[in-house]
Amino acid sequence: MTSVSEEGARTRVHTASAMASRHRLMKVRGIWRKPVTYALAICVSLLPVAVMAQTAPLRIALFASFPPMAYRVPETGQLVGVDVDLADYVAKKLHRPVIWQDVSYEQAIPALVTRRVDLAFSLLDEPASRSRLDYVDYLLSGIQAYTLASHNPIKTLTDLCGQKLGANRRNGFGQIMRSWSDTNCVAANKPPVAVEETDGTQAARLELQQGRVDAIVQSSESVPYTMDLQPGTYVRIGQPLPSSRIAIGFPKGADELRDQVAAALRDAVTDGTYAKALAKFKLLDNSAANVISATGTQH
Repeated sequence: MTSVSEEGARTRVHTASAMASRHRLMKVRGIWRKPVTYALAICVSLLPVAVMAQTAPLRIALFASFPPMAYRVPETGQLVGVDVDLADYVAKKLHRPVIWQDVSYEQAIPALVTRRVDLAFSLLDEPASRSRLDYVDYLLSGIQAYTLASHNPIKTLTDLCGQKLGANRRNGFGQIMRSWSDTNCVAANKPPVAVEETDGTQAARLELQQGRVDAIVQSSESVPYTMDLQPGTYVRIGQPLPSSRIAIGFPKGADELRDQVAAALRDAVTDGTYAKALAKFKLLDNSAANVISATGTQH
């Protein structure tokens, strides 16, 4: 017969043994649990950074009233244009969504410098701005003269000598055409082109329609769209004068993004997406495929 004291002693020994075993088990579990816990914590803390780097939206500035580069379809409000197609392609290559920022040309550079946007399409690659911006050239631009089909024929650019010519003062075309006139009209003892600067190309086109000027000049990339709006209304005068390159602009210090976008554009040239986008908007004559493939970036 077991005494009460012996039974209590056995209970205490059993309890102490169980607690010791449990303690040893917890220590063993702790040995493998803690590193795993720490590793998981590190992975969780690092994961958002990696995900954000891949999925942070690209804030892209463009000019949504500059067809065919970017514009909204009147019936639907859908944003379309060659800039839209190329930007969508680049964003998919970079696995990043897009936030469009509709700005004016005058607002684009300040928006880049202050980093309110990450990049901007349809900028002119101007040496004067390279201290503040980096550029990736993607289209060629020219100055195309045209007149009304109903106007007395103006067949060649030199036929503009002595004529009134409308030019948008915002893009410097007026000064370019005056210089051209000095070289090609005045130097040949012909009357100079009478350049009349206007507040925008639309204003110049209105003056042409009203008979106040004989012809106007316009960025060559936008002329096909203009002529498609009113078929048979306008006729080109000669070939476009070489002007400049159209570029994607980046703030200084955005080297990684600039190079990623340049690489994506090279891919677009290689796989045919670039040519397809230009053909869609009748801009094959403005192709800078050779520039994109040869140089990639313009610093």
